[in-house]
Amino acid sequence: MLISHRKHFIFTKTVKTAGTSVESYFEQYCMPSGEWQESHARDEYVSEAGIIGYRGENPTGAKWYNHMSASKMRKLVGQAIWNRYFKFTVVRNPYDKLISGFYFFERRKQNYTAKRQLRAFITQIMDRGSPIDRVRGETEIERFRCWLRKGGRIIDRDKYLIEGQECVDYFIRFENLHEGMKHVCERLSVPFELSRVPQFKKTIRSHRIPIRDYYDHATRLIVQEMYAWELERFAYELPK
Repeated sequence: MLISHRKHFIFTKTVKTAGTSVESYFEQYCMPSGEWQESHARDEYVSEAGIIGYRGENPTGAKWYNHMSASKMRKLVGQAIWNRYFKFTVVRNPYDKLISGFYFFERRKQNYTAKRQLRAFITQIMDRGSPIDRVRGETEIERFRCWLRKGGRIIDRDKYLIEGQECVDYFIRFENLHEGMKHVCERLSVPFELSRVPQFKKTIRSHRIPIRDYYDHATRLIVQEMYAWELERFAYELPK
């Protein structure tokens, strides 16, 4: 998350939407001019120029952190600043976003400690607990569908809704990321430099399987119910 007092904007960070790349691009305007250096991780940063939320594995103890809800940000920054600043975020087709999230969670399992592996094994045997630890299947598609059926979810609309109402001024679409970032830059009167847009986490997922092939009738119904608001608001559909 970002709050820039220099350029009067607020960025709420959603999950699996290239949020870190967008955050990294705009965070220079949350620091005094000339201080910024690109970094994938980031300690919590607060100054007169702005605020950058902690970006790392464990935000424990941080007042400001990367995936804060919009309501908490508004409470901390105050209603006056919240209302006055330009607020934006990034959204992504839920059918695509869930696949990306699944691969991310699967990859994290490679770093499980021996104790965590044992807990995951027990979770799978008992079929209770974390959906990613209960996944079964021989193929990527089978495992993805199993994850959804077991309750795998990525719900982060609290980054752009407060009490069920939209609370940001502009949505960058992941599918047109650079175009959306350029629009924000124009709105903030700052230059858009395509070459400076960082690309983090691009190697996590293979794109050799079409999005549509991941879903069967049952898992499509899960997405339609789970993401009804996003599907209607942004006219997202299962890619052909």
